[in-house]
Amino acid sequence: MKYHYSRKEGWLGNPCGLVYFKGRYHLFFQLNPDSPRYGRMHWGHAVSDDLITWEDLPVAIFPDSEMSCNSGSAIIHEGKIWLFYTSVSEDYKETVCAAYSEDGTGFVKCAENPIVTVPLDGNVKFRDPFVMKCGNGFRMLMGAGQNGIGKVLQFESEDLINWNYKGELLSDGKFGSVIESPHLAEVDGKWVFIIQSEKHVPTKVLFATGEYDGDRFVFDDENNPFKSVDSGDDFFNPVTAEDENGSIVLMAWMFSMRMNSSAISCPREITVSRKGEVCLIPYAGLRNRQVIESSFVSYGSGRLRVRFEGRTLFDKAYRECPDIGVIEDVGTVEVFIDGGRETITLFVC
Repeated sequence: MKYHYSRKEGWLGNPCGLVYFKGRYHLFFQLNPDSPRYGRMHWGHAVSDDLITWEDLPVAIFPDSEMSCNSGSAIIHEGKIWLFYTSVSEDYKETVCAAYSEDGTGFVKCAENPIVTVPLDGNVKFRDPFVMKCGNGFRMLMGAGQNGIGKVLQFESEDLINWNYKGELLSDGKFGSVIESPHLAEVDGKWVFIIQSEKHVPTKVLFATGEYDGDRFVFDDENNPFKSVDSGDDFFNPVTAEDENGSIVLMAWMFSMRMNSSAISCPREITVSRKGEVCLIPYAGLRNRQVIESSFVSYGSGRLRVRFEGRTLFDKAYRECPDIGVIEDVGTVEVFIDGGRETITLFVC
């Protein structure tokens, strides 16, 4: 693939973290190096100068006493890359563990692990730590669920090791029994809150805008805060990072159950329009690689369709033909509509 990170061996899962460190971008992702299917998760690692062409590095995190090292996030602090991951024990208990690296290649697990345990009672799901700087300290968002209700929990720390539970940032059963992959990013003076719902409402990955003060998130639209941006079937578990110029970059997992195919999406820049809409546009190095006319994408009789060899993979009504840009790669299309107000991510073969 020309514009995407992919693998020829093992099983590539969702991205776990993306950081800019010592002049290069570091991408971390779920990986089963031993089989082309889901299994004991490791953290794979690749580096890039431009977010487009990637070089594989050795696996960053291995499961040892734990059953699996599942998803999480990455952050830079005091000249080190810190990784925070969901540790799954042999009896399926989920906790948060951390590892760090001074050179960006070899990672050491913290002696204090696990650094965060479940603060709730009952039937609880607890995963996908997202850590960010906040004031003079740090915040951690956890995807969670309690007794069938999806939640985002919040923790605070001054040193990345000792964490205090602050309570629920979000709780709503309409997202299903668990909310996954929570993220916060400040874009164009506005905070963007990203979650992955267990249910399609109408898609799984949802975006909201609002104000965040380190304690509460106040939504711009209190009645219907979370909205879809990507309408495709193959867009999951996005991660965000600040690039070397201060722009907020998003990369997501492209995964097709139809074809058992996976890759990491092309990088996209998050912007917020004057109307307050979250937009995803191709990253700077890819904007001149969009095509306006694609053999996969067509508009006619009021409908936009994505087709491959007679199969319709996407079909949606639009009042008029939208502005369309398409990034084509091996087996994939990513469609950017009306300045990124809507995107469509699909494997076509």
